[in-house]
Amino acid sequence: MKLIENPIRLNASLHKMLPYTMRYLYGKITVKAFRLYTLGAVHVYFIEGFGKNDVVMTHDTRTIKQDEIDFVVAKLFPNVAPAELTLNHAAKNQIESDLHRKIRVKDLVIIEHAVA
Repeated sequence: MKLIENPIRLNASLHKMLPYTMRYLYGKITVKAFRLYTLGAVHVYFIEGFGKNDVVMTHDTRTIKQDEIDFVVAKLFPNVAPAELTLNHAAKNQIESDLHRKIRVKDLVIIEHAVA
């Protein structure tokens, strides 16, 4: 497996790429920075906020495998103990229930790390 960083256009916005997920995670709060990666067909968004760092993983046609999640955690959070991370598999269901409609991705996983 390879985690490849993709370049981001100057006018790219996470609120345009992941509108409902960003509203679910941050509301109207701004973020410091974000990076976009790919892991095969899995899109990985690393979001650096002011109080927490998040990784959002999406796949359009299948569920995300546990070994893909473990690989991304090892690469993006190398010095963080797994007990400090919060893994949310049910985020897609929560977002869809708030919207009362389906979102475009098949699977969505959110990994949160609170920054002290």
